[in-house]
Amino acid sequence: MTENIEGTISDRSSLTEAEKSFVHKIAEHYHITDGMEWARGYVIGWMIINSPAKQSADEIAKALDIPREPVDWIADLLTPPGVYTREEIPGTDDYYITLNDSAWPNAVEHSFRRIPEFHEAVQHGLEVLKDQPEERLERLKRMEDLYGVLSRKLDGVFDVFEAHRQQSATGGS
Repeated sequence: MTENIEGTISDRSSLTEAEKSFVHKIAEHYHITDGMEWARGYVIGWMIINSPAKQSADEIAKALDIPREPVDWIADLLTPPGVYTREEIPGTDDYYITLNDSAWPNAVEHSFRRIPEFHEAVQHGLEVLKDQPEERLERLKRMEDLYGVLSRKLDGVFDVFEAHRQQSATGGS
């Protein structure tokens, strides 16, 4: 493994230039939006396009020319919600991980469908804390506004997505 400039994939990586470009874009997204370490974002990007889809943690680390820790961290984070499937390799400390085919749509849908529930919790907070000073309620009111808009805008979006998916599967456009 070589030291590389933050935000660049090592020249010793076995990825093609096109693969590096894609993996970098995914890592950049997570780095900018979530502050995620670059190597962890590389793992997510690589798992979207790797071939074969089932690879060991050691193989992923070697392909990306990164330490194994970021691979383990992402596997530990994304296996419990079902984004990845993890299969231990007997007699070793290694394991296979595979991105589940429907993982991203399911994970996004799972999170987004919970937004109205969170909105209700925020509304509850406004109700039970209504007698508190205005400055104490400011953040809560901003959250209620945001989650109220999101709840209304998301209503029916997954029905539209499912119809689009079914139409695509049958060859429609």
